[in-house]
Amino acid sequence: MLLTAPLSLWADEYFVIDHYQVDIDVMENNSYKITEVIDVNFQTERHGIYRTLPRRFDEGWVKISNISVPGHETSIIKSSDEVEIRIGSADSYVNGKVSYTISYTYDVGADFLNDMDEFNHNIIGDQWDTTIAAVDFRIKMPKSFDAGYVNCTSGYYGETNSSNVEWEVKSKTITGRTLLPLNNYEALTVALPLPEGYWEGAVKHKKPGSFLFTILSYPLYVIVIVLGFVLWYKKGRDNKLFPSVEFDPPEDMNPSEIGYIIDGRVDNKDVTSLILYWADRGFLEIEEETSGKGPFKKKNLHLFKLKELEASAAEYEKKVFNKLFSLGSADKVSTSDLTNKFYSTVGTAKTDIKKSFDDNKERTIYVKGGAGFTFLTGLLAALPIMVILAEGFLPLTGSGPMALLGIPFSLFLVIPSLMIGSVITGQNTGSKATLIFAILFGGFSFLFFAMLTVVAGEMPIYKYLAAVASSIIVSIFISIMSRRTEYGDKILEKTLGFKEFIKTAEKDKLEMMFESNPQYFYNILPYAIVLGLSDKWSAHFEGLALEPPKWYRGYHYNTFSAAAFTSTMNSSFKTLNTSMNSAPSSSGSSGSSSGGGFSGGGSGGGGGGSW
Repeated sequence: MLLTAPLSLWADEYFVIDHYQVDIDVMENNSYKITEVIDVNFQTERHGIYRTLPRRFDEGWVKISNISVPGHETSIIKSSDEVEIRIGSADSYVNGKVSYTISYTYDVGADFLNDMDEFNHNIIGDQWDTTIAAVDFRIKMPKSFDAGYVNCTSGYYGETNSSNVEWEVKSKTITGRTLLPLNNYEALTVALPLPEGYWEGAVKHKKPGSFLFTILSYPLYVIVIVLGFVLWYKKGRDNKLFPSVEFDPPEDMNPSEIGYIIDGRVDNKDVTSLILYWADRGFLEIEEETSGKGPFKKKNLHLFKLKELEASAAEYEKKVFNKLFSLGSADKVSTSDLTNKFYSTVGTAKTDIKKSFDDNKERTIYVKGGAGFTFLTGLLAALPIMVILAEGFLPLTGSGPMALLGIPFSLFLVIPSLMIGSVITGQNTGSKATLIFAILFGGFSFLFFAMLTVVAGEMPIYKYLAAVASSIIVSIFISIMSRRTEYGDKILEKTLGFKEFIKTAEKDKLEMMFESNPQYFYNILPYAIVLGLSDKWSAHFEGLALEPPKWYRGYHYNTFSAAAFTSTMNSSFKTLNTSMNSAPSSSGSSGSSSGGGFSGGGSGGGGGGSW
């Protein structure tokens, strides 16, 4: 540790912090009302202290407002990356013990996690250039949470040690304290994973600063986007479809394939739907087991293999089915067995499902484009970068003609993009090495020119980002350029008709289908879940004498109904989806907590010093 600690750890300290109290009231929209009481002991005369707050966390920006330091002269200095609260007067000095109370609102906003929410905040940031003798903190959450997931860590950035922090949870409040002093640049972080949907009303914040573009920039970005739209309209727009009602999935496709047909991508839930599909077809049974009560209620599902999949099943089905039961024992596997072990199988299955269409000429969904079209669209997407490089070179070269050197340099971005396009469209049958070279070389060039124009060339970051944004929009048009094949139109038309039937089925028709096939509700349910229509599908069957399925055990309602069973299945489906797709956290955890996190890895924090 002595070798890795910052060198300034041993620098002369102008002040130390005797005690640091942090109180945080967390709002439902993931914003925090924070009050810090900092008891400072100055070792020599100084004007005061400064406190820095980062304006960015993870991939997003943070909104900082309502800054107040009562009883002290204060100035707020804002930069693109942080807000500095400078406390004290340039005309006077302080010495000895001084207490500062700083309050502010720290709005983290919407997170970038797809399957969960989280509270992950630096109580003390890793940028304080002094010793902090003791820290106490209180965090009041807006709703209940699982106390077992709370984890507190302290130390230099990246450390996962919890031994220097003790904490307790009472109701919705976390209180804690450090047991030993924090050295220079040591952080204290609280991490708490939360269920998806815990935050309500959280919004993603834009980068602070001006977003006014120069007049000449507007026409360029608009023209590029319009041309991208025109190219899509002429070359990539699909034919108009005329769906007709379908009572069964087209071509006897399974729900994972229907999930791909309906939106052109394979999601995790599409793969998970195969479990219900196999259960309905008699290959496995599901048993539900619950423990705990209220918000701490947990569900574990047990899957029992009844027989092997039929020989005609798709290869990706067999891979998923076999891997599933290889993680259990005696033809039984539980969702708890799948956690952190099955996610790679799901990823492979998603690729294989798509390839089952792409690699079969008779089932290909999208038409592949040509080299000329790839060149044209690639050049169009690169045009804003070409112009912005020329502008960025102007302060570096000192003359307009010399600044035009930026245009040929843009070829370092254009050529890799064309190489990537040619590989993707199959025009370049070259190896993976071609694609890897293009991505690495193009990525390096992009970052290099961003640094050159923004940092050295003094270009406002928002202008460079605007050019990139217009290129991205054109790239979005390129990504949807693939026009559907005749088969793609036909199968999507039938899928849309099937979806419409699930959504708006008439009672008399359903009664007829139900009379001829009492299992019809369960046959269609996996498809309804994939299409997001499970509640509508179950509502159609209210009043019908539906018998519970033999393949699901653990149903807890006193009276059986389609709506109640669908509610159970939706909950079970979420349990399956979470377990099958959970992956080990990239950051470790310590102590008895299962919350993860590491010192300095949360939002907020920052640091400070004296002046």
